[in-house]
Amino acid sequence: MKKAIFILPILPLLLIACGDAAEQAAPAEEKLTEYKAYGTEPGWSVEIKDDNIAYSSMEATNDFNLPVQRAKKTATGWEIKGFSDQHNITVTITSGKKCDDGMSDREYADTVKISVSGAGHRNGCGGAILSDPEAA
Repeated sequence: MKKAIFILPILPLLLIACGDAAEQAAPAEEKLTEYKAYGTEPGWSVEIKDDNIAYSSMEATNDFNLPVQRAKKTATGWEIKGFSDQHNITVTITSGKKCDDGMSDREYADTVKISVSGAGHRNGCGGAILSDPEAA
């Protein structure tokens, strides 16, 4: 009985100490800091670097740079959004789903879909180049 009475006054301190350790061990949020994607017919490219998205196309009539507004890690890859009063873009990356760009015969690690204001939906490839016949 005396042991139980002795532990009771320090029990709240033990619980607080355990809570602090759990908060400190929380994992850092994953961030996509650099990524390139390309599409053909019509040709387009997206470059994500730090907190910026740059979109360009062969037409060069709707090219823009936007700050990344949302970047969300999904079960299959990433969803990145940027928007302003004039432009918006959504980049959906399916990681690990190999992609052939259809023109250069390069094989990329990821499949990419974009939705761009003024250009609609487009498909392409991105991430690491897995094979490049021109480099052989």
